[in-house]
Amino acid sequence: MDPNNIPLLDAALDVFLRYGFKRTTMGDIAKAANMSRPSLYARYANKDEVYAAVLALHIDRTLSALQNAWTNSETLSEKMDCLWDVSVLPAFEILRQSPDAADIIEGAETPAGQVAMAAATQRVVEVISEILVPFESAISKHKQTPEQLARFIDLSKQMMLRTANDTSDLKQQFSTLKAAVLALTHSR
Repeated sequence: MDPNNIPLLDAALDVFLRYGFKRTTMGDIAKAANMSRPSLYARYANKDEVYAAVLALHIDRTLSALQNAWTNSETLSEKMDCLWDVSVLPAFEILRQSPDAADIIEGAETPAGQVAMAAATQRVVEVISEILVPFESAISKHKQTPEQLARFIDLSKQMMLRTANDTSDLKQQFSTLKAAVLALTHSR
């Protein structure tokens, strides 16, 4: 990712959170980024491409913060807590602050959004898999692989973000997921 685009993408994220995906225009993004529409179009062909780049930047930042947090964690339980602190709760709070949260999620249903979401999901699964590899033997007893369990964790996380009524409900759902992962891996 071109570092020169980061301020633009940060501005675009703010606009998507304020107006939702459908109501956001390239003009809104250009204005928020203090640039002309032609300059914006020189970098991104359309709003879908901007959305995909915003998603990629958000995933880059989240995964970097998560991996940094994991360096200070010894147990799988602690690493799951980091997943909550760095990824799940902040994403939930961002979506709850946006009046058009569902619309932002639906933005991933555009062709560019689908490609970006698939790439993001794969990266998240790879990173989560890394913390599960030490438990491969226990996981394999359940006819699963670390990657399959990581995919399950990520999909569960995505559904929690869509279905939780409030932070307390989200925490309960995540606690159940964490307990299941720890039981499956025979970890603490």
